[in-house]
Amino acid sequence: MHARGPHGQLSPALPLASSVLMLLMSTLWLVGAGPGLVLAPELLLDPWQVHRLLTHALGHTALPGLLLSLLLLPTVGWQQECHLGTLRFLHASALLALASGLLAVLLAGLGLSSAAGSCGYMPVHLAMLAGEGHRPRRPRGALPPWLSPWLLLALTPLLSSEPPFLQLLCGLLAGLAYAAGAFRWLEPSERRLQV
Repeated sequence: MHARGPHGQLSPALPLASSVLMLLMSTLWLVGAGPGLVLAPELLLDPWQVHRLLTHALGHTALPGLLLSLLLLPTVGWQQECHLGTLRFLHASALLALASGLLAVLLAGLGLSSAAGSCGYMPVHLAMLAGEGHRPRRPRGALPPWLSPWLLLALTPLLSSEPPFLQLLCGLLAGLAYAAGAFRWLEPSERRLQV
């Protein structure tokens, strides 16, 4: 993302959405709101609690999970936002948070209670990485782009207990579905984004 500096030249600026997400997650942690945003399937029966399908990604109950989420936003999220644009990044983040939350609740309903009951942004990071790992536009690095989300999936439980492995897997699966075009019908049109 770039902003116009003096004399009309482009100057680098912090990506707005990623920076606001970092501030929001930090603030929610400081005020202790993380436990109030936990993705708990039994609470979703109350219509006033449906927000948890989306807001579970913003709350954190464990400091290592928060720090890992905050670390990945400038290292991964800023690049994604610069590549996608702020509105597409926000749309993809919200859509993937919702998809991973729904998948976790579905697995919890099938008897895998450890699939839900936590919160954190890591499933969205995994979904975003998995969604972009299958696009050939990204520059090649030392690792193939499709491998990054799988390595992060394996390493995250070693670094933090939040969210549980099955919830992380739900995020990765949501990202793979996104890459396969399962949510294409929910994408905003170019005209709508320009408005």
